Amino acid sequence: MSQFQYHQFLYGSDNYGVLMHDAETGQTAAIDAGDLDSYLAALDQTGWSLSHILVTHHHGDHTEGLAMLAAQTGATVYGPAGDKPGHEAIENSLVDGDKLTFAGTPVEV
Repeated sequence: MSQFQYHQFLYGSDNYGVLMHDAETGQTAAIDAGDLDSYLAALDQTGWSLSHILVTHHHGDHTEGLAMLAAQTGATVYGPAGDKPGHEAIENSLVDGDKLTFAGTPVEV
């Protein structure tokens, strides 16, 4: 099983962004996408290429940069099925019990 690297960064006055990276596969996931510039800067700083965006819930401070980040990076977007209306960037709608794979690791919602 892969060992992940994490990069946490502040955006705004009270939010943190997180990138999760697997060096073996080169895959990187963003947890939410609240601020486009902050996420792009973090990717630039780490040198990682974004492959996944995992949306936890619909609040502007978690999704404001979602569509642009996905468009600029080509990352695949996963998010709650109930949040898809209004967030067309969510390509893969998930509900409790659904599974996805990140860097060869199964993830259950």
